[in-house]
Amino acid sequence: MLTTAPTPTVQDVPTATLVIGGPWFRGRQLDTRPAVVVGPFGGPEFEGEATMVVVWFFTLGAPQPGDTVQAMFPHELTPLDDTLTTMHGDTFRDIVGSLRRGRFAYDDGDALRAAVRQAWRERTGLADADPDARHTLHGS
Repeated sequence: MLTTAPTPTVQDVPTATLVIGGPWFRGRQLDTRPAVVVGPFGGPEFEGEATMVVVWFFTLGAPQPGDTVQAMFPHELTPLDDTLTTMHGDTFRDIVGSLRRGRFAYDDGDALRAAVRQAWRERTGLADADPDARHTLHGS
């Protein structure tokens, strides 16, 4: 009997989840690379009804809508076991620096910025790590 896994939803890749996905450039999809989920397409208020998430391909540069920040379907992304707190320190510092230089459309980056600040606090010992959280802001 052939069974298929359920199709991932927006709730399966919450804000600040590290993923692997293939960004789009000039109508074609590039090789996969790491990214971080910015949030549900349309903003946090659409989390329950959104079918896409906004992701930032941070290895391509600072956040810029269309270039490094794109909307993708959850089934196009593979979540990683790593978090903003546990990822390699140099990569995290690159994310922090690029986040300051970039921009998101509307207020899409607010929840990600808050998650990065919380991860920085945990990494520096200014806050206790929450082992059950993936640095998301559900319910806020």
